[in-house]
Amino acid sequence: MANKSTKKGSKVYVCATAQNSDLTATTYAALTWVQVGKVGNIGDFGSDSTINSYNTLDEPVQQKQKGVANAGDPQIEVASVGDDPGQIILRTFGDPLNINNMAIKIERNDAPPGMTNTIFYSRGVVSGPLYPGGGSDDFDLERFTIGLNQLPIRVDPVDTP
Repeated sequence: MANKSTKKGSKVYVCATAQNSDLTATTYAALTWVQVGKVGNIGDFGSDSTINSYNTLDEPVQQKQKGVANAGDPQIEVASVGDDPGQIILRTFGDPLNINNMAIKIERNDAPPGMTNTIFYSRGVVSGPLYPGGGSDDFDLERFTIGLNQLPIRVDPVDTP
């Protein structure tokens, strides 16, 4: 049963083929996806526009408009597994010499009965891995930052066939 109040059961997928231009939900869905194992945390993403403001002499209230949108820079944290296929793709795109965009798919575990889960698609450049420190009881972790270059596309649940 889907968990409606937590991220438990959500999944992260990546595509091994570079995606350097904007895609639609249909083209994202047609990609070959590899699940990233042992994901512990998915960082923030979404449309966060700057707010531009200007004071005019004839208005009693500061005037505001939306500026450029930032799609986000989510950090994906994983318990390090050297041979996990999804983690290998993250490491490949994280190489400083790799300037390509990687496609990412985040699937929530929120399906209503008889329906699919909510899915988010996007693409961006990858930085990492960063190896957080810790103590003797801490897992070996890797943290990747995805600098999104396309606003996430949300695919809401639909009836399953």
